Amino acid sequence: MSYFDIEMGPLAFAIVIVPISVATILINVFFICCMFSSQEGPENLQKQPLYVLLGSLIACNFMLNIFNLLFVMYDTVDVPLWLYAISAASTLYAMRTSFTSSLGLNVFYYFQIVPAQHPFLIWVKTHIKLFMYLMLFSDRIFFLFGFIMRVLPISVFISEVDLNSSSVALNVTSGGFEVLNDLILTDFGLRCFYFLVCLGVMVASNTSTVLYLWRHVKRMEDSSSSSALHYQKQKRVAILSIIQTLLFFFSSAWLMTYEVIIRLNVYYFDLSGHILFSVVGFYSFGTTIILGVGQTKFRVRAVEIGKKLVRLSHKVTSMWLLCNTNG
Repeated sequence: MSYFDIEMGPLAFAIVIVPISVATILINVFFICCMFSSQEGPENLQKQPLYVLLGSLIACNFMLNIFNLLFVMYDTVDVPLWLYAISAASTLYAMRTSFTSSLGLNVFYYFQIVPAQHPFLIWVKTHIKLFMYLMLFSDRIFFLFGFIMRVLPISVFISEVDLNSSSVALNVTSGGFEVLNDLILTDFGLRCFYFLVCLGVMVASNTSTVLYLWRHVKRMEDSSSSSALHYQKQKRVAILSIIQTLLFFFSSAWLMTYEVIIRLNVYYFDLSGHILFSVVGFYSFGTTIILGVGQTKFRVRAVEIGKKLVRLSHKVTSMWLLCNTNG
């Protein structure tokens, strides 16, 4: 059995996570305000299922960073084991459902850019709303099993301690624990397969999008200015989709690697979960930045607010100079 002592201290975790989580939460609050704004204009209209996909991704990002801030607080106070377990399970649940929302956005933009030719793709594009809604609903049911599998061992552990308070040792080789371990391994295998399928779909859609834009680049650039502007928008979406796929790959790979290391009985590896939750925080922050750059409505509102702040700053500066001159 191998042992590694790889850990991230509470202070380092707080220094890294607090600014990232606070910034991510504030940006996502801005996104929520933009989505519920009543301004008119083509850039403010959200197509379905885009609205639901964006809402799902923003909700996951918000939830992830709230829990990250809670983990920083947990390092300063004593909390029950069950509370920490539920918080960790909820974080991983939000992270995994966020992956599916990212996949949904990737596929949605693929159908917006690349004309569907295969009968199956035509059928999916025709029923894109139903397809996305079923995907989001199914993945939440699917990952709920993983949530239960992460919380249940803690519940069993606590019940065993309550029933055998006079003895520290637990009978972990009982039949119930063996069945639970088999269920956990089954859940892990299914999740690995699921993430591989998601990664394959994202890579395939990104590759098809890039090839389509590459074949039509000259025609787009030589056409009217409106078509050229549309092409620039499509190119930006394709680049952001590729970046999102890379984020998905590295984050999901880390989650899988983390679980494999734990199951190989490599003790002393990120027992506090600080490294894992830092990866979650960086993934959420990266996804938030991609949303801000990729969504026209968010960019337009940010520019409008920036202009208002600049005008306000000029007014305050002018008043301050006027007061100093008169004084």
